[in-house]
This record gives sequence, C-alpha cells and structure tokens, in this order.
Amino acid sequence: MLQRLFRFFRGIPLEPISLLAVYSEIISKLYFLGFAYCLAYIQSVYLEWNAPDQTNCILSAIQLVLSIILVLTSFFYRRFFGFAPIIVRLTFFLLVLVEIETGFHDPTIPYFDPRNWLTITALLATSSFFYPGLVWQYILEWSIVLLIYILRVYFTNHTVIPIETWREMSTIFPLFLVAFFLNHWWFRTRYIAAYRGMLLEEKRRTFFQDIHDSLGSQLTDLVLLAQKLEKKSDEITDDQLQKLRQLSESALQSLRNQVQEEDQRDLIQESLLDGLKLLVKKRYKLVGRTINLKWESIGEETMIKIPDPEVAHHILQFFKEVTTNDLRHGNGTSEWKIDRTPDHLVFQFATELEKPEGKEKSSEFYSNKQGWNESGIGERGLHQRIKSLNGDLQIIESPYQIHMKLPMSLFHI
Repeated sequence: MLQRLFRFFRGIPLEPISLLAVYSEIISKLYFLGFAYCLAYIQSVYLEWNAPDQTNCILSAIQLVLSIILVLTSFFYRRFFGFAPIIVRLTFFLLVLVEIETGFHDPTIPYFDPRNWLTITALLATSSFFYPGLVWQYILEWSIVLLIYILRVYFTNHTVIPIETWREMSTIFPLFLVAFFLNHWWFRTRYIAAYRGMLLEEKRRTFFQDIHDSLGSQLTDLVLLAQKLEKKSDEITDDQLQKLRQLSESALQSLRNQVQEEDQRDLIQESLLDGLKLLVKKRYKLVGRTINLKWESIGEETMIKIPDPEVAHHILQFFKEVTTNDLRHGNGTSEWKIDRTPDHLVFQFATELEKPEGKEKSSEFYSNKQGWNESGIGERGLHQRIKSLNGDLQIIESPYQIHMKLPMSLFHI
C-alpha cells in the first residue's frame, strides 16, 4: 500500500537518459531566471533600506541570496547533478514562503490584497518547469504552500479568515491549475523530444560501433596485405591475390550484414510480430523447413513496439541465435508461441531435433542439448541476453523447449 502511494506521488518512472537530458536542459538555462530575480530583489532591498520597519528589507535580502543560489546552481550543476534538481525545487519553495511573509509586513498593501500574489504567481508558474516527471509532487508541494498561507492568515487575523482572503484564493486556484497543466504539457513535450533525440543518437552510435567492430580487423588486414604487395610488386603470387580478393569480399559482406542488421532491428522495433514473421519465416523457407508462429491470445493485428533500440537488438539476436541453432541441428517443424500476461510477454519455442542414426524419426519434440551447445552460443549466451532484459528463461531438455518471459515494460502495445 505504501509503495503504491509512493509511486502515485512520484509519477511513472521514465527513461533515465532522456530524463537526464531534460533536467540538464532546464537547469542550464536557470541563470536567466535567477538573474531576473536578483535584479528584482536588489531593487526591493534598495527601496526598503531606510524604511522604519526593516523586516521586509531583511526578507528581501534573504530572497536575493536564494536567487543567487539559483544562478550558481545553473552554472555549477554538473558538479552535483544528483542534488541539483532538489536544490532548485527547495529554493523555489523557500522563495515563495519568504514572499508570503513579506505580504504580512507591507505597510501600504494589506496581506489579503491580490497584488501581494503577483510575485508568488510568477514563482508558481516558473517553478513548474523544474518538476519534470513529478507532476504529483508539484501539486503536493504547492498545495502545502497554499495551506501555509491560509494558516498564516488564520493566526494573524485572530483565528478568523476574512472574506477578502477567500476572494483572493478564487484568483489563485485558476493560476495554480494553469501552472499544473503547464508543467504536464511542457515536460511531456520536452521529454518526448529528448527521448527521440537520444534514441536517434544511440542508434547512430551503436550502428557505427558495430561497423567498427566488424570491419576494423578486416580492413586492417587488407591494408597490411596491400602494403606488403606494394613493396614486393614483382613477387606477387596468385595465392596473395586470392587472399586480397577474399579479404575485400569479406569486408564488403560484413558491411552488408551490418546494414541488414540495422534494417532488421528497425523492423523489430516497429512491430515485433511482423518482424518475426518476415525474418524468421524467411530463413526457414530458404532451407525448406516449416516454422509455426502462434499468437492467437494477442491478436494478429496487435502492434507490439519496442521503444529501446538496445532491447530490440537483444531480442533480435536472441531469435537469430535460436533460429540458427534450430536450422543447424533441428529437423521437421518448429514452433514459436507468444502469449500475453498482465506483467509479461511469454515466448515458447519447441522443435524436432535430429535423432542419432539407427533410430526412427518421430514427430515428438525431444532434446539434443549437446548439438545446440556446439553451435557456439549454448544456453549460457541465451541466459545472459535475457537476464540483461530482466527476463526469465527456462530450457527444458526433453522434449526440447524454451520458455521465456520478458517484462511488459519493455514493450509498447
């Protein structure tokens, strides 16, 4: 129960990298707002400097210090990034509390006059930008501010709240709601933009890293061989030319495979079910094998998207590894079945593996675990991939089956 309440006020967990991008963007621009507040409170201190009652002068000086903290946080937030958002929100919270107190010490404007809330309204609206993903926390904290104000009026006016205060509150609540929706709309807009940008950047980085890993050694060997042939151009043999051609073809094929891998990952990301139909069935058809794909409980028209390209990469590699092993050691018809539970997507695989010579073929699904392990991947590689996705993998030896569960949080349906 307590965990549910905590999640309710904390909000839905968001993708960390994009969230960091939004935090960095808003805090890095905070000094503009901080400088504006500094100028306003410097003027306030100057005007109150020679006043008979120095209370407001002291309060304005405190607000000036808090504004300077906002500016310094904007410049040096990278040194304490984990605490910077908390410092910013706490500073805004204290600014409003001090601003409320100044209204009770103004010699010309009564505390219930709406003009006292002009600065508070500005603080309320601008601070909404610094609660990305924390809408309920924003509502809770600023509801506390309004409650503190009502209590302050209650005790100042001898346990009576005047009618003017309620009239003033009628102007405050609409502004509060506007600030709330501003927070929700602006953050979601920036978060989506940052999320897409980070996905594109991660996709590009991964693509170039894969090309570097696959082509680096081959191109290096190609360059070294070319340099060797250049130095001994009179001693070039047919074997050396053959090796040069093989290295060139291998590098070209590796590049083609990487481009194809990128296209396959994009397809899996956009639609897991359609991707499996095209990628898996195509490979089985090329070798004359049959693969049955069943997901009646999900529906043929259901779109299952994978937002994270890294997750899509692991899932794609998992299916490719299982398919490769099955095509090498299996025989007959194989089957993938996908079901949906409230918390997981459940994948079940079964295949007919080759029997030792001298035994009759059977349609029963059974085990040839040694053959699968000899394929170079084995169970350990499959377990590592699924573990990295916080999933669960079970491999049954006889009849040979794979049961896999992945969290629904990885997918968008």
